[in-house]
Formats: sequence, C-alpha cells, structure tokens
Amino acid sequence: MFRKVLLAAALQNWETPNPYARAAREVAIQLAKGSSSPLYVLSLYQFPAPPLEKNPFIGAEVIQETERLIKAEEDIVRTDVEAKLRQFVRDIEETGVAVVRLVRPGDPRDEVIRVAEEIRADVIVIGSHSKRRLFDIGSTAQTICKRSRITVVLASPAQ
Repeated sequence: MFRKVLLAAALQNWETPNPYARAAREVAIQLAKGSSSPLYVLSLYQFPAPPLEKNPFIGAEVIQETERLIKAEEDIVRTDVEAKLRQFVRDIEETGVAVVRLVRPGDPRDEVIRVAEEIRADVIVIGSHSKRRLFDIGSTAQTICKRSRITVVLASPAQ
C-alpha cells in the first residue's frame, strides 16, 4: 500500500474547510491508517507582492520600509493559513494518525508536486473541486494530475 501520503488542501480563502477539502481529508485518513509514516498535510498560500524597483526619486529608507511592510503582510497571511491548518488537522489527529503540517507559498499547480517529490510521497490526495459544473474536475486538480509522476487521488463529497 502507500507509505507516505500527502494531503493538499486549499484553506487560505475559506473560513471553514470546503466540502472537497473535508472529503479529501477523509480519504487521506483512510490511506494513512495503513502506514507507519505520518500523514503530510500541505496548505499553500498566495501572496502577490508588488515588485520593487530602484527609483532615483525614492530613498533607500523608503524602499527598506516598504519591503518590511510587505514582509509583515505576508507573515499575517501565513499565520492565518497556519491557524486554519492546525484546525483542519485536528480531526485527523483525533483518529490517531500522526500529522506533519506544511505551509508554503506558491501556486498549487507547481508546489503540490514539488512538495510531494521533496517528501518522497507515494500518493497525493486532493479535492476535485470545480466551479464550472458537476462531474468535472477543477483546473488545479487537472493540472496536478497531468504533471505528477506520483499517484493522485481525487476526492469529492457525496452528492
């Protein structure tokens, strides 16, 4: 069976996990129960920081202060995602499955696969959420499935 399971859940834009993230969590729990390894749970965040260019009309102190403020804003976003992830994994930990929480910046289409390869996961579990229509998978899930050399399990809530 699978030794290392990576569950990737989009939590940044939700106050509570959406049904697809919850369905993926349930599938990942079942897969991880048969393993001696912990369940790796990844949530990514995106923080589009504006590029800062050198400008002869703006002093170095202004640039440094702007960089400090941008970093502080990103820290707030990351802290929020970390709190959501801690809440999200509580149900997993209550089943007795050990968890490794991972929070990273980046585009899920790239980072989920990169993290899976980094931890040497045997399987990636993601929600199959689509905003378009029923029986369709979302573009992020579709891209991950196409690019990954690792088995990808798509989960969706019961209808």
